[in-house]
Amino acid sequence: MRLARLPLLAALFIAGFHSSVAGAIAEEADNSLRVGVFVPTEGNFAILGEQIINGIKVLKENSGLAIAEVLEEPDTCDVEGGQDAASAFAEAGVDAVIGFLCMESLAAALPILSASDIPSISLGVRSAIIAEDANRSDWLFYRLAPRDDDEAKMITRVISTDWLGKPLALVEDGTIYGRELMESVRLMLEEIGISPIFVDNFRPSQDRQFGLVRRLQKSGATHIFIGGDRQDAATIARDSAEAGLGLVFLGGDALNAAEGEPPLADGFLAVTLPEPRFLPSATRAVKQFDDAEISISGYSIPAYAAGQILLAAKRAAAATQAPLADYLTGREFFTALGSIQFDDFGERRDNPFELMVWHEGTFAPADLSSEVRSGNGEETTQ
Repeated sequence: MRLARLPLLAALFIAGFHSSVAGAIAEEADNSLRVGVFVPTEGNFAILGEQIINGIKVLKENSGLAIAEVLEEPDTCDVEGGQDAASAFAEAGVDAVIGFLCMESLAAALPILSASDIPSISLGVRSAIIAEDANRSDWLFYRLAPRDDDEAKMITRVISTDWLGKPLALVEDGTIYGRELMESVRLMLEEIGISPIFVDNFRPSQDRQFGLVRRLQKSGATHIFIGGDRQDAATIARDSAEAGLGLVFLGGDALNAAEGEPPLADGFLAVTLPEPRFLPSATRAVKQFDDAEISISGYSIPAYAAGQILLAAKRAAAATQAPLADYLTGREFFTALGSIQFDDFGERRDNPFELMVWHEGTFAPADLSSEVRSGNGEETTQ
């Protein structure tokens, strides 16, 4: 009798086991992330949209059932497009939306998405105004991109630490970017009691900059900040070297551009965003991209990191049945971009800009004091 019951007991055990597994899979699927991706699909910015989509798809392929679905909507960079996409995402019931490379469509989408408790993570919009509007209106806005004043803040930190006491000159090219960046740096330095010995401007896109070089030589400045583009910075450095001046040059994010003529000299400093693929925290992500034979460029790694943040927040929210947005502010996320925290305004607590030095055809992290350099945590998926 006992032997006759064994097959029945085994069958019941197997049925119970499969039922438990099925239940666990169903529960994981219920708690998995449904993410919207809002990116340009046509025109000059379509390549950037493709980078973001690639980043999320690589993360999805390596996350099992953690990401249930990726829904895409085209960003036409206008108010109507932002409203239409936001309504589509809200109707689909996504947990969060990433992308947002255009200010107009982001501002139009935020009220609709926030009304449905759907947070948005912008990868491209740097304007400080949108964060202020979001705070006043209680919109669920978060940003992985730097603020538009982060560049000037980091330049000021570099000058006030590494260049403290050096004869300083500030020069700019007369463009809106160059003039506003230099003026922001000048005012920030003034607030902490640092004044340049020489302030000047120059005509951009000239084959030679001997006039400016002569004025720099006469001023006695040895450390020069240039508010301008890569070509002009390279020309000024070349002409000063030909004149036998041992000047040290620093530029902004505009220097992280395509190589031209003349080439940028080794040793030229720039405050810019580090190439994500070279971050120690991105090692695992880079391997996953390589395994998938997908090129890493532009917004690929930032999109991947945004997805990591949402996955971690989704898991925490699922455990308490709370809205995902409740777990985005004030928490530390370990991502391919390093350790990320959002403040009460949805901004990154860290400044993503770093001091870099041009060396053998690429910008590499410069040796900085601990006050200027911020470390990146080892990549993990919470």
